[in-house]
Amino acid sequence: MKGKKLRLGLVLLALALLLGALPGCGKNNPSVLQLPDDTSSAKSQPQETSAPLTPLGDRTCKVGQETIPESTLFSFLLYEANFDPTVGLTLKFRSTNKTSNRDFLVSLPFLSINGYMQDAVYEAQVGAGKTEEGEVLISAANLRSAGVSSVDELILYPLVSDESMPMGQGNVVDGAFSFYPSGQSAGNVVYPVRQKTSTEQTFFDNGSIICLILDAQAGEEDDLNVHCYLENKTNRFLSFTWSDVAVNAVPLSYNGDAVVAPGMRRYVTVPLTASNLNAGENDLAFKLTATPLSSTGETVSPAMEQRGTYRFGSTPGGPTGTTGTETGDDPAAVAVTASPAPTATIYTSPTNAQKRNAKNGYVNKDQVNMRTGPGTKYKTVGKKVSQNTTVILYELQDGWWFLKCNNKYGYIKADYISQGKPKTTPKPEEGDNGTFSGVVSASKAALRKSADPESKCLKELSNGAKVTVYYKTKGTDGNIWYSVAYGKTKGYIRSDLLKVTGKVPTR
Repeated sequence: MKGKKLRLGLVLLALALLLGALPGCGKNNPSVLQLPDDTSSAKSQPQETSAPLTPLGDRTCKVGQETIPESTLFSFLLYEANFDPTVGLTLKFRSTNKTSNRDFLVSLPFLSINGYMQDAVYEAQVGAGKTEEGEVLISAANLRSAGVSSVDELILYPLVSDESMPMGQGNVVDGAFSFYPSGQSAGNVVYPVRQKTSTEQTFFDNGSIICLILDAQAGEEDDLNVHCYLENKTNRFLSFTWSDVAVNAVPLSYNGDAVVAPGMRRYVTVPLTASNLNAGENDLAFKLTATPLSSTGETVSPAMEQRGTYRFGSTPGGPTGTTGTETGDDPAAVAVTASPAPTATIYTSPTNAQKRNAKNGYVNKDQVNMRTGPGTKYKTVGKKVSQNTTVILYELQDGWWFLKCNNKYGYIKADYISQGKPKTTPKPEEGDNGTFSGVVSASKAALRKSADPESKCLKELSNGAKVTVYYKTKGTDGNIWYSVAYGKTKGYIRSDLLKVTGKVPTR
């Protein structure tokens, strides 16, 4: 549903976010962003915002050790937010590239309002030393569909990256930026209750990930719109993907996805083209997969993968599941027969089909339990599994992999499994003296997570501290950085802070 460039922006955004809401950021403004209940009434005339949001200037919003939206290389500033009841919410922002020799891609793929995600789909190139103005409109109809009557919490997810750098290493602005225009505080914002329908069916709900099918509505020219509700209660971004779609056992060509931030919700419309609808009941079948996003582009095991069927009624030429009237009254929804909720099959050994489609994987966390079924209520199998233990993956159920590990069959939570081969710790490159040794030559040197002066500081080393050096690389600031290990901690130190023996290779 999005282009390749936007997909890259979504992937790059993932692991840098741990929380969707950031208290204390932005300027309180009680008079702004009030949405009327009825846009068709005489009172719902276009309104001017008397006190729009003021420029943020050098105001900082902290995400861990990083500062959003201001960095030494780039700033992303939201300076105006206005609501027109006939149009919607307009956001204006300014992107400034502070460098003299680097070009950046700035994107705002989505945002959330009062806990509900909305697509923003903004992207622009900002050249060295340039400033670009941007604008995003969220329609009044979209706001009302989420039950939003006033904007109490607004969270932006801007991403600014240097595309010339390797994936995950070129980010200069990457995080969540929250503020509270109506004067609410972060802990007092009440998210609107989701809108219930008489035709809804719970497709998946494990307490952390929720998907409901609200209804399916047929329009003209074989259009079929399936309305869904998604909720992400985990601490990671999830990409929900629909595939293997079929109506009345006839496969449809459709693959689409929607991203939901940690702790957020959203309403999604899945647009289909189905020419084989019956006048009575119809069956919609599909597979839904929820996958955590990775900032490095590595393959991540899905947190949920489920198949199911939704049964709906159809009135040809009109909305699905409704009965029209000659008086023009709103049609009343007709209750549908919900298909049974998918249940887990407990395997004690793999089927032939599972063996044919098996994948290699490994355990990515130490001391993990393997169980007899997909859940913590099931008994453990054998001893706890060590990190980097290889496994054979057969089937994913309810966020658990059915697999073979240490010559036993069982289930391990998907969060603790990665596909492919386990990663090995790189050995020190051999130089003139067998291995490279380095000594901190400054009073203090920051051992950082990546070759970036704004990345997280893992340790602060004193003058004379000894490290093992693997290789050198060019950092995001244009300087040379060494990849090093201090004890069990691995990271990067700027080359001018370290004295190294031997000819260190470049990567």
